[in-house]
Amino acid sequence: MNMEDAIEGEADIEMVSLFGAGEFLEQNVSTPKPLESTPPSGSYPYGVYSKTLPQTSTSHKLSSAYYPPPRSRPAPTYYPRPSRQPLRILLLVILFAGLLLTSTALIFLFIYRPPGITHTPVVQGLANSPVSLNATIVGGGTWLQNATLHYNVVDEGVWRKKLMELPPSGVQPYVAVISGSEVTSDITYYIEAVNSLGLSTNTRAYFIQVKNFNISTEAKRLVFSAGYGNSTVVTVGSLRGFNSPVSLSITGLPSGVTATFNPQTVTPPSNGLATSTLTFSSATSAPPGIYTLTVTGWSGNLTHTSTLTIRVNPPRDFDISATPTSIEIRRGSAAYYNVTLTARNGYSGDVSLQVSGLPTGGFGGIRYTFTTYRNTTSLSGTVQRLVLVISTTALSPLGTYNLTITATDGVLTHTTEVALNVKPEFG
Repeated sequence: MNMEDAIEGEADIEMVSLFGAGEFLEQNVSTPKPLESTPPSGSYPYGVYSKTLPQTSTSHKLSSAYYPPPRSRPAPTYYPRPSRQPLRILLLVILFAGLLLTSTALIFLFIYRPPGITHTPVVQGLANSPVSLNATIVGGGTWLQNATLHYNVVDEGVWRKKLMELPPSGVQPYVAVISGSEVTSDITYYIEAVNSLGLSTNTRAYFIQVKNFNISTEAKRLVFSAGYGNSTVVTVGSLRGFNSPVSLSITGLPSGVTATFNPQTVTPPSNGLATSTLTFSSATSAPPGIYTLTVTGWSGNLTHTSTLTIRVNPPRDFDISATPTSIEIRRGSAAYYNVTLTARNGYSGDVSLQVSGLPTGGFGGIRYTFTTYRNTTSLSGTVQRLVLVISTTALSPLGTYNLTITATDGVLTHTTEVALNVKPEFG
């Protein structure tokens, strides 16, 4: 018997509720035939089944029941759990790329960097003495291509450059030397380094204060006559803190002229002055002329000069002359001669005069006087005119006398001659 037959045989049975209708069911519901098989637990296909109900207080027994068909439910959909493997791979790729970029950037920054320069500045030097500059240089991320010293001598205003080189040992620092002939005044310099990538580094500009001195003479032109001299003052000045001894000398002197310094060596105080007296002397044989002399001061390798012009005139001197050159007088009268003293080349001095060649002794002598105090005159101008008076008496001897008039200052002596003819008073 299948399930459809069971349903048709029971079609006329009135279905009532199981709750509170046990008696009705027992009287009117016939006992159904048992099913061929019992559906599996949890699965109830559409149909009528026999089931024994538990006893209640009324002891009613449910012999059969109707189960409505279950509500259809959609079959559950199961989604597979997503795999995390691709995510892990992506994270690893990102991490690796980050590490690669970071390391590449670090390598780039390490390689692509300019050279480094370590330098101790030189702040002072001595003029005409070489200046040595050195620097320790690293090439940055690559090797060093070259190191260059750029410098400018302030008084010249021209930038020059020198390649810095390693010493023969090949061990740093790099060295460049500015020759002494270039060190004439203060110097501005900086150092430049270039590596193989063309990256360069410059130090800041440094200033070398070059110690020096100057020399000058108080007078630029001196005049003196042969046999005489003159003097001037030589000044040595300190520049940039110079305070070393300076020796003095002079060149260009003519023969017969000498020069001395007092003192010969001077030491100016830092940024101060020192002086020496330069004295000229000459012999009367010194040739007249104009001469340019060079006064030199030197200290170590440092030398400075100053020029001085001297004019040597002919020796200072004077001349003497008398007029008339011959006079004739009567005994008992006087003769008058005009005597002229002429200074030459700026001569000045006291000149004494005397006459020789006159007879002397007793009352018959012939006397002379000059119209000046004690026959001495001060010759300080160009010309000095005097009168020589020769007096005779009635007893003076007759005759012609050749007289010599002598003028001397104790060093220079000059003479002139005149004649005197003494005749009798009458005849």
